[in-house]
Amino acid sequence: MIQLFFKMYTFFYISYLKIVYHKQIEIKGKVKAKRFFRIEISRSSQLKIEGDIDIKENLLIAVRKNAKLTIGKNCFFNRNCSIIVRKNISIGSECMFGENIKMYDHNHLISSQGASRKEYDSQSLVIGNNCWIGNDVNIFMGSEIKERSIIGAMSLVNKKLSETGIYLGVPVRLHKKI
Repeated sequence: MIQLFFKMYTFFYISYLKIVYHKQIEIKGKVKAKRFFRIEISRSSQLKIEGDIDIKENLLIAVRKNAKLTIGKNCFFNRNCSIIVRKNISIGSECMFGENIKMYDHNHLISSQGASRKEYDSQSLVIGNNCWIGNDVNIFMGSEIKERSIIGAMSLVNKKLSETGIYLGVPVRLHKKI
């Protein structure tokens, strides 16, 4: 009974988003959700999902003004993932995301008055195809994860990774080439 409820919830929620934000959203596959999730999209932004995606629960996708998020085919998002976009995030196909993943392509601007609440510095964030991101990983602006790479649990990605491999740590370092 619960599975049927969430199938209906997902169908109606995605249908609502496609109607209200038809110029901003392109979904080519099915969104399969096991529980509630939330998509926030600004009228001047773009969300593109290129194929089926699976969502466990509590996924937050927030695509802010003039930003773009692209998600490839057959991606899986475990519990409590957040993707906040102010410029551009691109996620390849066949990616798996563990629990509590946080992705941000921006940071608050900092001045002598402190951190700004409304101004941001942004750089694109890119995740290649077939990546596996372990639990509790944070991925920050300017990061690039090469295809088939694995990011170990509780790691921090804050740079472009030079090659495909297994990365661990805070900040991440190459543990093993693949």
